[in-house]
Amino acid sequence: MRTLRFLLSCLLCCLPGFVGLSSNAVGQTSAPGEWTWMGGSNTVPYVQGQLSGNPGIYGNLGTPAPGNTPGWRTYPVGWADNNGNLWLFGGLTFPSASQFNYLNDLWKFDTATGQWTWMNGSSSPGSNCTVGSTITSCGRTGTYGSVGTPGAGNTPGGRAHVAAWVDSSGNFWLYGGEGFDGAGNSGALSDLWRFNPSTNQWTWMGGSSTVPVNSGCSNCVQGQPPVPGTLGIAAQGNTPGGLWQASSWTDKNGNFWLFGGWGYTPSGYASVPNDQWEFNPSSSEWAWMGGDSNFGTSALHGTYGDLGKFTAGNIPGPRWGGATWTDANGNLWLFGGQGDAAIVTEGILNDLWEFNPSTNQWAWMSGSSTLNQPGVYGTVGVPAASNTPGSRMNPSNWSDVNGNLWLFGGLGYDSNSNWNSLNDLWKFNPSTNQWVWMSGLNALTNVPTGGGVYGTLGTPAASNQPGRRYGGVSWTDKKGNFWLWGGVGLDANFTGGYLNDLWVYQPASPEFTVSGTPVSISAGAATGNTSTITVTSIGGFTGNVTLTPAITSSPAGASLPPTFNFSSSSPLAISPGAAGTGTLTIATTASTSKACTSSNSIPRGGPWYARGGVVLASLFLFVIPRRRRGWRSILGLVLSFATLGGGLVACSSGGGGGTSCPAVLTPGTGPGTYVITVTGTSGAMTKTGTVTVTVQ
Repeated sequence: MRTLRFLLSCLLCCLPGFVGLSSNAVGQTSAPGEWTWMGGSNTVPYVQGQLSGNPGIYGNLGTPAPGNTPGWRTYPVGWADNNGNLWLFGGLTFPSASQFNYLNDLWKFDTATGQWTWMNGSSSPGSNCTVGSTITSCGRTGTYGSVGTPGAGNTPGGRAHVAAWVDSSGNFWLYGGEGFDGAGNSGALSDLWRFNPSTNQWTWMGGSSTVPVNSGCSNCVQGQPPVPGTLGIAAQGNTPGGLWQASSWTDKNGNFWLFGGWGYTPSGYASVPNDQWEFNPSSSEWAWMGGDSNFGTSALHGTYGDLGKFTAGNIPGPRWGGATWTDANGNLWLFGGQGDAAIVTEGILNDLWEFNPSTNQWAWMSGSSTLNQPGVYGTVGVPAASNTPGSRMNPSNWSDVNGNLWLFGGLGYDSNSNWNSLNDLWKFNPSTNQWVWMSGLNALTNVPTGGGVYGTLGTPAASNQPGRRYGGVSWTDKKGNFWLWGGVGLDANFTGGYLNDLWVYQPASPEFTVSGTPVSISAGAATGNTSTITVTSIGGFTGNVTLTPAITSSPAGASLPPTFNFSSSSPLAISPGAAGTGTLTIATTASTSKACTSSNSIPRGGPWYARGGVVLASLFLFVIPRRRRGWRSILGLVLSFATLGGGLVACSSGGGGGTSCPAVLTPGTGPGTYVITVTGTSGAMTKTGTVTVTVQ
């Protein structure tokens, strides 16, 4: 089949060869905007003439251990449960150019302990093989039990490229994929399964337990044809048929959606259709919701319409290996993959689409309506309307708590139209409809480039970076951290193969920082009295920031502290990649001596009480009759002493008339260190920075 040969050629042409180690990290250490290597090997073993990887260390079934780790594979599927644990199922290995191995092992990773547990399925693909003229496929046969009945012995057969969802109860659902049925035959599967993490049991929920067998078609991937029923009407007999590499989502109502992939026409011919399906897990019924009614019998292409507009006739072209997200409003997003754009020609896509389940309409939101486009990267951390990831297939993807869509790596085109595995990290903001390149390489070269930079196990660093890869597993845990495991790519030595390394990335939330330059000034100086306040965007923050200064620390005993203002430089308009600056003007006051005025002058003859006090005292002491003196006598004595004191003061000033004018000192801004705290406010968000002011 053409896609199998295409995948195999990608593996062989895009990667060289390689070395090995295996380890696991305990616990989680992360920092905003930085990658942390959390486990698995940073190298892969080299085997002459074939791709290889590190084998799994299974330990005991159901028992976590520090040394456990899943082995090499590509195109597995994963999900995060309600407790924040990460789960991984199945996948595909190519032990030689002529053999595919399909796995059905199920693993759980505890993000709190950093340990893997082998939970279900087999530790090997087994010896059940389907032999073709050029390719032999091996994998475990599925054990189905009864429809709707969970059982300890139930397990899906070995498979890869499955569609998957998580329901509101934390149960995991999978549909189809390429692998082995219940009779030991390989093909495109159409079975639906549910896994309950609480009981560790699988339940076959519907679809066929077997694939058709066509002995006259060597190397054909057989599959059940779809049964669409009536457009938009759910029914028990409806089914998407055998399907793999389809795009899948869960909407805000808990319904499951499928689009495209490798499937079949109702008459049983293999095709890449653009049919769209909805599954209601409560009623366990499928509804065909859109796409070509011939399911790929005739050549198909996308109908793009006007950029950014929802229209009933819009629909993406047929494709497989794209990236999918569900946004904060419950709308579904689809990016890239391999398929057809606006004309009937197959290639690699970079178009971005949004689907509204309420209206059942698509809108083309970004990217090109033509194939094989190079990336337009712009500047790291700076969103722009012209930015867009290059065309690619099988990337990893996440959604953050702010509703942004994230994309990593894949097999595609860099900024120079070079085709290879990628390790660029992108973020898309649905509210602004803009992409921003966050990290990783934007251009590939002929010299070794794009290998993993692992750093120290369990330690985040700005320089850490997963190597180029595609076909890995991505999860978002309950804390909003992004996790990445394995795929096909480059290790720390720039050698290629199947990776089993585990990474975590903590996305930086949109926010800003406030900082100020220190000021050293003499009291009263008119120069050197400004501080530059810098407001820097983090995580793509965009908005207006109002700055408010206040003194939060002063020297002991300080009087007349500095004053300050921003005049017209607040608020600041902040955007990523361009820090905003404001000028805080600071004023201090020098100490002064008060000039001589009539209000503070002293007559040279002494004060009034020195000149008239003797007469008044004499009246009290001698003129008033003795028998009436009493208290008056005491007052007279007091006045006498006051008169003598005043006279002495007057004498000490030199006498001879005129006035005396001593200096009166007015203190200014006292010396020492003052701290001004500047608070930046944007909506409900506040951040602070400090300015140190040293007054000499």
